[in-house]
Amino acid sequence: MAATTIGPSAGQNRSRSRGLTQLGEIFSSKVRAALLAWVVPRLDARFSLTELSRDLGMPISSLQHECYKLERLGVLKGRREGASRRYHVQIDHHLSRPLISLVIATLGLDSVLADAIAYSGRVDVSVIAGPEPESGSDRLVLVMIGEADLEGLDQAQRRVSMVLGIDPDRLELAYFQHEDWDRDGSAGHPLVRRLAQRPIQPISGAWPPE
Repeated sequence: MAATTIGPSAGQNRSRSRGLTQLGEIFSSKVRAALLAWVVPRLDARFSLTELSRDLGMPISSLQHECYKLERLGVLKGRREGASRRYHVQIDHHLSRPLISLVIATLGLDSVLADAIAYSGRVDVSVIAGPEPESGSDRLVLVMIGEADLEGLDQAQRRVSMVLGIDPDRLELAYFQHEDWDRDGSAGHPLVRRLAQRPIQPISGAWPPE
């Protein structure tokens, strides 16, 4: 299977655009909507206004105003680090999880999860498999096929766990490089058989891979 980077489809982009518009209407601020849509897949990140401005293409002054509001509410925590002020989400704040859930409900879980693993490496296929039926276990499986280093894999597992609001120990990571996966072939791969009866939440690519 060739290593290619799979980006969002035109339909996903249109859906995301509609979602951002709706989220902006909910919060009466498109800047705040874009800020939260950026933050939720990166709940472990400490970010500066300069980084936000670069990634979102929005003025620092507008983002500073929204960060100030969210910090005043207790959702964000800011701290001076060198020449810049860096922010991070206060996960245990009583407003944080409802806001996270609202962003996910509006933009779609697949879109948020795709952003959560976007910087993990060249990942062509990724899904989350639900708990094994009738096993009594609540463990999920994050499957990633492509090229990623240990730091990227650790970040993906951490960010996906935070998006889902679960302990990282509940999320098993199943990572395969292309050559390892192709050796057995998709149809007969042990993981495909193992996950056959589980609910699958797609993130990127097709499952099982062709």
